[in-house]
Amino acid sequence: MFPNTFLIDCTYKTNRYRLPLLCIVGITSTNQLFFSSFTFLSNEKEASYQWALQCFKRIFKENSMPNVFLTDREIALMNAIKLVFPQAKHILCRVHINRNILAHCRKFFQCGKDCDNFLGAWQYLVNSETENEYNMRFNQLLNDFAVNFPAVISYVTSTWLDPYKEYFVSYWINMYLHLGNTSTNRVEGGHSQLKKFLEVSIGSLPTVWKAFNQMIILQHTEIKKMFGQSQMQVSTTFKSVLYAELIGHVSLAALELIRKEELSLKDVCVEQHLCRHKTRYTLGLPCAHELVSYINQRSAFPLGLIHKHWRVLCLNENLTDPQSTEEVNETNEKNDLENELDGLLKRYNNISEIQRKEMKNKIREIVNPSLTQTLEPTVPPKTRGRPKGSWKKFKNDEKSTKRDPSYFEHVLMLEEKSQHTNIKKAARKVLTRGNFLEKIRAQMPSYISSHIIDAIDVMGDEHCGYRVISAAVYKNDDWSQVRHDLSQELHQNEMLYNQVFGLARKDELLRSLDCEMVPAPVEKWMTMPDMGLVVASCYNVQLVNFSLEQSFTFLPLHSAPQDTRKLICIGFINGNHYIHLKVGEECPMPRVFPVWLTYRTEVAEQ
Repeated sequence: MFPNTFLIDCTYKTNRYRLPLLCIVGITSTNQLFFSSFTFLSNEKEASYQWALQCFKRIFKENSMPNVFLTDREIALMNAIKLVFPQAKHILCRVHINRNILAHCRKFFQCGKDCDNFLGAWQYLVNSETENEYNMRFNQLLNDFAVNFPAVISYVTSTWLDPYKEYFVSYWINMYLHLGNTSTNRVEGGHSQLKKFLEVSIGSLPTVWKAFNQMIILQHTEIKKMFGQSQMQVSTTFKSVLYAELIGHVSLAALELIRKEELSLKDVCVEQHLCRHKTRYTLGLPCAHELVSYINQRSAFPLGLIHKHWRVLCLNENLTDPQSTEEVNETNEKNDLENELDGLLKRYNNISEIQRKEMKNKIREIVNPSLTQTLEPTVPPKTRGRPKGSWKKFKNDEKSTKRDPSYFEHVLMLEEKSQHTNIKKAARKVLTRGNFLEKIRAQMPSYISSHIIDAIDVMGDEHCGYRVISAAVYKNDDWSQVRHDLSQELHQNEMLYNQVFGLARKDELLRSLDCEMVPAPVEKWMTMPDMGLVVASCYNVQLVNFSLEQSFTFLPLHSAPQDTRKLICIGFINGNHYIHLKVGEECPMPRVFPVWLTYRTEVAEQ
């Protein structure tokens, strides 16, 4: 039903046999993620990927093959896609490209400002929308950095631009219907959802299969629910004449995107000969210049100009008469089976006695599965000894489904460790003076100052808000994990947050979470109160933000906290820094953030 765009990525720590799990996910008309394929691979070589994709190809009809694949730069997988789907377009994940560049090039910059300037120029180059723009910005990149940082320019040119620029630069990829996806973050969010069902990484194939099945059933139900909402629920925003033919026939996600284009008319060019048609090519929706004439004439935008991807709102839409179609399929299958059995009988009569015996054994296994000689995979032996620390900690780590850190994360952690050592020494001097807590109380509202028991500081590298949440939730300062969690929360409940914040603000929050730089630029800082709702909903907790400017209590939007005593208190001081607060039980709480009262679900309300 949705054969246009697929995201592919491997995940690990899902089973006791340590087999990599290749996941292929698609995008529905309501902009929801759905799993199309799970494949356990014996290895990550081209032959294995090719076999998996050939199995995946059987799902499709000849006239509706996938158009776009989005992956990381996995050479074996890229080669397999070319062989199995030669007509499909291929896009590389921009986020992973940026992380690789950050990890390999950061060591060449002595000054953090130079590194930030380079990354900004790189993003400027990647977002080039014409070939002339690309050439101009590439020359500018060479002029600014080739003399002082030749190794950096050599790396990005030889590793990324020369062989792969057509796979990720806007000018080339904006010619494909990729539905706005330029990274594999969404499939990684799907991995997180999957691992919530798996719970541990030591399951056998039957237990893993059961977890897959439970998740698919839930996903199926959620997709049907969103289809129903698109057909029945319409906001007053779309009651104008322009949307008259679209309401109930295209998804709410498509309407939101069209509305966003309509609102941008004041800021973008609306002349057809100057338009780059990005929205039309990448989303299958009207560009601003297409909307202008219909708005001026006060007429409805035609349904036929919306790509069919956005018009599928029923799981059986392509079946005009399901019952008769099913009967035809059964008849065809019966005829095919009879022909195949005749062929097998002829083959059986023409082979040797040894081959006949083997064939009979295989048929017996199919008829009676209990007779199978197929064995489950062997569990690989442990290649390392017991690590330092308690056995209990080691045992829990063995069962964990959490991924191992990537290379770029190791680079950042080493850098943070050196920075943290210096900052920790300075912080220790401040704390021994005995007036730290008093300074914090002076910057909090008067009605809670006497209730503050303790204040825990975190590193001031502009990731402080996310460090505080990590300290409260994970008991560490892994700010990158918190950013990843919140990004998944926004993706997984996209329709809800579109209603709460609006599409533009929700996208702005997502962009602010996508940051690997230390220190983080201003636009990547934690912003309250909007992010407070996302944090409370993501971790299913009550979050309280205290500051002299505004204080709010944030509750989950779509769930009810399992432990109502679980409370995270954060304080905002100096106009630029977050700290972790511990308050007494009798501390008065600020009012609930008003937006929660409007958009909370029934479960959250109860």
